[in-house]
Amino acid sequence: MKTWHIVAFIVAVAQIAQAIAQAHEDDLLFGEENGQVVVIQPQPHPIRTMSSVFGSFILDVGMDFYWEPNTGLDHLRSCRVQQVWITPGLQATKSGFGTVFCASGCPNFFNLPTNGTPHHHFIFGASQPGVYVWDVRAVNAVARDGRPLADMAHPYRIYMVAGNVRRLFGSVNAPNYQGNLYNLPLTVQIRQAGTVVAQQSQPPNRTARYDYMVGFTQSGTYTVVAKLSKHLSRRADNFNLSSAHRLDWTFSTPGDVNNDDVIDDADLLQVLFAFGSSDPASDVNGDGVVDDADLLTILFNFGAVGEGSQN
Repeated sequence: MKTWHIVAFIVAVAQIAQAIAQAHEDDLLFGEENGQVVVIQPQPHPIRTMSSVFGSFILDVGMDFYWEPNTGLDHLRSCRVQQVWITPGLQATKSGFGTVFCASGCPNFFNLPTNGTPHHHFIFGASQPGVYVWDVRAVNAVARDGRPLADMAHPYRIYMVAGNVRRLFGSVNAPNYQGNLYNLPLTVQIRQAGTVVAQQSQPPNRTARYDYMVGFTQSGTYTVVAKLSKHLSRRADNFNLSSAHRLDWTFSTPGDVNNDDVIDDADLLQVLFAFGSSDPASDVNGDGVVDDADLLTILFNFGAVGEGSQN
């Protein structure tokens, strides 16, 4: 074998070994902390780049139990990995199992261990450039010593970046809302001359590296409009969308329970018809009950219109 062939072979083997090692470093390692099942590594929640393969985008995501370096013993005996939310257009397959995780029509859970091992890998795929989100929780976990563990309190989020996209990311705050912001979808639009060019939606995840991250293939100057469910929209004008930018949002005006970006009779009637119930769609302040506080919030903000309203 010629010398340059040998060198090329050694380099190729080294690259493959490095890729395998990197994949294992990024595995989600489930373990125990304070009587609760958690993802111990990687922390903080990752932002990972999908590889371009034949016009599509793929990413290997592994799972395993965390083991103590000093003892070599796993933290867990078993758990279920349960999908909480996934960006439409993203799905994960596993050899021998087909499509496991997707927006609809999939099992959307996987038990560890399966086939005698907790170590498994899934290939996430998407056909279009963008920022994709996969939120997951471990539930029904049993510690190595047989103790049942509390479910993960918050979804663990992986951001997957496919292709050359311009990213917007940052925090999401709603100071007058008492409930869990994860239950309120956030929609981010880019507009030109009042026309919506593109948009993405996802639940804000306050425990992730960023509360939200979206990606657009467009570049240039746009109006960016963000709308949090039950709240009036916010707007950033003349925003130069290029590469990655931090854009934090504070939604200070609740009461838009029908999400038409204006607080009016329709919102008031919805709350009145649900008065005394626990209807989450009509619970303005997120305290678990539709009552006087919700009515007063709507009356106080009555007639207000969102900054990005197109009504």
